[in-house]
Amino acid sequence: MRPTQLFLSVVLFAIALKSTRAVREIECEVFDHTYGTPDTRFGREVGTEYGADALLAAAEPGGRGYDFILLEVESFLANGRSFVIATTNRSQILVNADYLQTFPGNSTDEFTGIVYFTSGLVWERTGNGTAPAGLMTGIAVYMRLTSGWEYKGWPRRGSGLRWDEGYAITANFLEDCGGLRLGFASFLIAMMLISLRSYSGSLWMNCGWTIS
Repeated sequence: MRPTQLFLSVVLFAIALKSTRAVREIECEVFDHTYGTPDTRFGREVGTEYGADALLAAAEPGGRGYDFILLEVESFLANGRSFVIATTNRSQILVNADYLQTFPGNSTDEFTGIVYFTSGLVWERTGNGTAPAGLMTGIAVYMRLTSGWEYKGWPRRGSGLRWDEGYAITANFLEDCGGLRLGFASFLIAMMLISLRSYSGSLWMNCGWTIS
């Protein structure tokens, strides 16, 4: 079931290029800065209404205590940014319209996957900066993966040199761990969302494992 279907009961408030959703204490806003530019694919194929639905569907209220999430879609090239898919800064998400414009597959599915990944980074606790970057990005990709938005272009399962390389490598590792110990990944993510004040190997011991 897509996020649009899940949130049909949410009241929509839209003005011009802005779309807003509010559920309990979390408010999400999506701005489309691509109108009048060459990168109009987001506006044509995705749109701010769907974007706000996806943003709310991916929210993890148990994580860092934001009550407002802002997502903006803009050309990174036109704004002098490096060509990356998306960036996050606290509760703000920037999605690269240039990437979506040239994406070879379904842009709506890819945008949704990006939202789940970046939302993971937004809501995860960093343990006051002590959590390994590879684990943080790996959990964010894992949240995208287990939400049904896997991308076929990711590295193949079993590739990589270390479990904590990050992104899809670490996400696949976490999924494999979940297959060996039921509830393992869920417990780890809960710790990262709710109570992580500093990171250490004891986090894994709480899951019943030792890891290096």
